[in-house]
Amino acid sequence: MRTLRRSILVSLSLLLVLAIPGGAFPASFPDKPIEFTVPFAAGGGSDIMARTIAAIIEKEKILPQPLVVVNRPGASGVLGYMHVGQKTGDPYALTTATNSFIIQPLLGKMKLDYRDYTLVGGLALDEFVLVVPANSPHRTVRDLIDAARRAPKNVKIGGSSAPSIDSIITYLLEKATGVQLNFIAFKSGGEVMTNLLGSHIDVASANPGEALTQIQAKKARVLAAASSKRLASLPDAPTLRELGIDVVVTQWRGVAAPKGLPKEAEAVLVSAFKRLSDSKMWQEKYLAENNLTPYYLAPEEFRRYLEADAQSTRQILKEMDLIK
Repeated sequence: MRTLRRSILVSLSLLLVLAIPGGAFPASFPDKPIEFTVPFAAGGGSDIMARTIAAIIEKEKILPQPLVVVNRPGASGVLGYMHVGQKTGDPYALTTATNSFIIQPLLGKMKLDYRDYTLVGGLALDEFVLVVPANSPHRTVRDLIDAARRAPKNVKIGGSSAPSIDSIITYLLEKATGVQLNFIAFKSGGEVMTNLLGSHIDVASANPGEALTQIQAKKARVLAAASSKRLASLPDAPTLRELGIDVVVTQWRGVAAPKGLPKEAEAVLVSAFKRLSDSKMWQEKYLAENNLTPYYLAPEEFRRYLEADAQSTRQILKEMDLIK
């Protein structure tokens, strides 16, 4: 009887350990809302993706608890990424991840890099377009380049944070055309578009999802796409390559969590985002409407993809004299 009582007490103790935060994996994960960090301000591509994901997961009942989107902008994404990265073992913390997740550690701005996170999955590839206000005197990319050639650093191009994928696009444009542009950094894609419509900048590099509403409302015009082929939602916009400017830039989008997650929780999250990626709502409401390319990557595939992206990005940052 004493042995049986001791066995029961040990079993109860183990259940208590598993039920408390920190050590910690409830049998019915998730049993409370999951915080979904966006490392940029509201209105940009990462914010649009996170809020769409949260809505689909709730509507499709992919998880029994909601994702609560929280914007934590600052330091080109570093504040948000670090907020999640420092929550080792906590399965209730997620972050959107995009190219800045690679760029900022390479610049030495983040103590953690992609290898210090649990990669939940890659989800999509996003394109870029060059957009001007509807009343802009620049009718074509050639007009824009000619203006920059006449007055170096006078043409203002806006993008999200710096250094960033947007500032890399600016560098590649300068390299391909031999001009000098004036890159202006903002906190999010939404802020970029606000300043473009207010004519505080001359042109912006934007994801189609950030600009499409303004384009359809004829408040903005697309000069070209930095994609390998014309975009289905903007068939009249030529690619930069068509115009003789050899610049193609694609932005990847995925989701990450802190390292050291309980294996059961990690499996639940990976499965949930695979179901999200396969859902009709994701295909139609997010990918098609925002002109993204479906590109689901399971965690190990995603890790290999990021390894290759880190290598190519490192080379570009060296060319920009931002790292040695």
